[in-house]
Amino acid sequence: MSYRKSLPAVRRGLTVAAALMVAAGIADCAAYSFPLSARDGILGGSLLGSSSVHATLGEVMSGADGTYIDRILADRDSSIERWTDHVAQPLRIWIDSTAALSGRQTAFPAAVRAAVSEWATTGIPLRFAYVERQGDADIRVHWTAYLEHKTGSTTWRTDRNGWLMNSDITLATHISDGEPLDGRGMRAIALHEVGHALGLSHSYDPHDIMAPLVHVDGLSMKDRNTIKLLYSLPAGRVR
Repeated sequence: MSYRKSLPAVRRGLTVAAALMVAAGIADCAAYSFPLSARDGILGGSLLGSSSVHATLGEVMSGADGTYIDRILADRDSSIERWTDHVAQPLRIWIDSTAALSGRQTAFPAAVRAAVSEWATTGIPLRFAYVERQGDADIRVHWTAYLEHKTGSTTWRTDRNGWLMNSDITLATHISDGEPLDGRGMRAIALHEVGHALGLSHSYDPHDIMAPLVHVDGLSMKDRNTIKLLYSLPAGRVR
């Protein structure tokens, strides 16, 4: 079954590599036809300062069953990166609504909002609101027709203690061989990229949305368990 007809049974997958660079990070989604990618740069948090409160490895691993928190610690040099709680004041999201989208692509912003809404159902201490001005946003979503060998890219910035400060997501409207994405595919890509923007790294279980090769279009129980565990921990290096 092809991607065009059914995303869960797609033969082509989504490949992502994340890189932390000086209190900032980049996560790229490669085109569906590419295999699991090598990492771009060095994943780690060695240049981050430390929080006044640290989680211990024992505390993290005591809740690790049914999660891939171990992958986050491995990818980010034993550091937790997440947003501070945004309940009273929601995390602000801006989605580009310029003329970059036309025809069926005009439904893509709704696909991104649907992806954000699904992460919101996990019970993490974040609420989300959409803003009209890019400069007012904490997370910004941009469009481009193509990314070379990629379908998306997420960059983020943290403070010295590992708290996320802002994030930019760029989503391609076509995969690199020129095939246009449909709304279902865009929602799956957005789910994956928003996961990175919220602090997640990769799972290597193909049933998870955060797998390097995405074969699903919804959050798994492990996706949900991992982000809930992440948001129960303080940011910073795990002792």
